[in-house]
Amino acid sequence: MHNGALAHRTLDTPKTRAGLTLTLTKPRLLGVLAGKGLDGVTTEGDETLLARVFSHVTWPDKGFPIVTP
Repeated sequence: MHNGALAHRTLDTPKTRAGLTLTLTKPRLLGVLAGKGLDGVTTEGDETLLARVFSHVTWPDKGFPIVTP
């Protein structure tokens, strides 16, 4: 996560070992992001770190005028 955006990138040699690694399909990822849990997801590491990441996510204000006339 950087500047409020969660991004994916592939590194040939990571600088440090990840605290949590998830192996999943895109539909499973969307389910995890929707709060449906980790059913069907292979995890390696500390699963509590996922809750820590989600604690930094906020829901957008639906009334915010992204495009105004």
